[in-house]
Amino acid sequence: MNITRRNYLKVMSAVPLLGTITPSIAHAEARTGLIIAVQDNPPQLDPLRLTTLVTVRIAANLYDTLIRVDHRNGERLVPGLAESWRQVDPHTWDVVVRKGVYFHDGSVMTTEDVAYTFGPERMLTEGLPGQSISRQFFSGLEKVVALDGSTVRFSTKQPDPLFEFRLSNWGSQIISKAAFKKVGNWDQWALSPVGTGPYRVAEIKAGDQIKLVANDQYWGGQPPHSSLVFKVMPEAASRVNALAAGDVHLITEVTPDQVATIKGRNLDVVGGAINNIRCVNYGKFGGPLENVRIRQALNLSIDRELIADQLFGGTVEVPRGFQWKAYGDMFIENFPMPAYDPDAAKKLLSEADYSGAPIEYRTLANYYTAQLDLAQALQQMWQAVGLNVQLKVCENWEQVFAQPNYAIFDGTAVMIYPDVMGSLWTNYGPDGFIRNDAKAWSNAEFDRIGEQLQTLTDRNERRKLHERVLEIFSEIDPPAAALMYTSMLYGKRPDVDFTPYRTPVMDFGPFNLPS
Repeated sequence: MNITRRNYLKVMSAVPLLGTITPSIAHAEARTGLIIAVQDNPPQLDPLRLTTLVTVRIAANLYDTLIRVDHRNGERLVPGLAESWRQVDPHTWDVVVRKGVYFHDGSVMTTEDVAYTFGPERMLTEGLPGQSISRQFFSGLEKVVALDGSTVRFSTKQPDPLFEFRLSNWGSQIISKAAFKKVGNWDQWALSPVGTGPYRVAEIKAGDQIKLVANDQYWGGQPPHSSLVFKVMPEAASRVNALAAGDVHLITEVTPDQVATIKGRNLDVVGGAINNIRCVNYGKFGGPLENVRIRQALNLSIDRELIADQLFGGTVEVPRGFQWKAYGDMFIENFPMPAYDPDAAKKLLSEADYSGAPIEYRTLANYYTAQLDLAQALQQMWQAVGLNVQLKVCENWEQVFAQPNYAIFDGTAVMIYPDVMGSLWTNYGPDGFIRNDAKAWSNAEFDRIGEQLQTLTDRNERRKLHERVLEIFSEIDPPAAALMYTSMLYGKRPDVDFTPYRTPVMDFGPFNLPS
């Protein structure tokens, strides 16, 4: 693909944008639908099947969790489908379930639905489609029992200092027991799941759009929109053009190059850094990447500050390794910034006896913001120190993760909750995607640390282990290179009331309205 940054900018400058907006979407005082232009949609909507950014984007509109993260007020944990919860003993939590909650099919949510959601027919059982993802988040769960019509008891195998975070995040979305059993097929269920969220699935057209309609029995208040349509428009230029023409209300994955153009047409750009790190991963089980010196050299060859400035207009920040400031007291503020040292990279290549063997770099054209531009920049930096990196632009993620995977490949690391166990462990741990699907990396010391962190309550000791994980990831056995905190920018019409979170979630429910 002969697409350069210069060509890209030429294309963008040629996009016909209107001086004033004459929307083709009628705007009435009554509640209206929204059309959101996105770069891609998930093929299905079961949170125990996918954890991709495009799945996370939509899921909050379909599902609720027992404990809710209040993103508009400091990401506090507040009651969701649970009215209250308490720790009975180090291994036991009792959760009082909210009354008067309706599923999308009109049935009433009960404690039996909650117990079933976390039970063996959905979670942790060998061979089930939901086994891998449920183990990422709930491997320590022993059993869940409905004690009566009000209370559900959760029993864990060991003390779990992060259990409240688990009940508020991915994998803990409550579903209807009766609806799931009636369908009886995981694949069919994933196309029309029944949750309690402010919207329900109306239509999924693969590669085209996903339509949700308002759930007017929503316990949290009336949804502000009658419908949501997530319309696939892979090309960034097409999304901007559609917004300017009034064909859509909101667009995702705005690049820094587009910001001035969009704002100059009396449209808004909102968003910023999210709790996500753009990275490139390394398949270390064969080829040149099996040698840790090669991976260290790759990391030292990347001028992250130049990328942040030139490709992202200074709108993104380079992280201090694989961690987030949202970790709070677990953030290692004095951990060194990733070094840019081409001479040290060349020395490592010499020590590794690297003789120019090709290293494949698998990327997609436009899943992430400025993805191809970034891939080309990285390839040039690696080639400058003598690394023979060959860029392969794939058509889909299946090609990116094709086996054997001895390649560099694009990805992100997401902080689901503020701890190594809610970020790196879920992605790179024994039950994580990198280990089970990409089959790219493992490290015995990281696994031992994860086992300790499962139960460790001493904050100082947890902090020490957090720092050791950063050392493993940055120097000792790098599974990836952390590039930058991901910037998630959206273009929107001024009359659209949408506030982004520090996550990929696009929440169009009543909890994301001004108070």
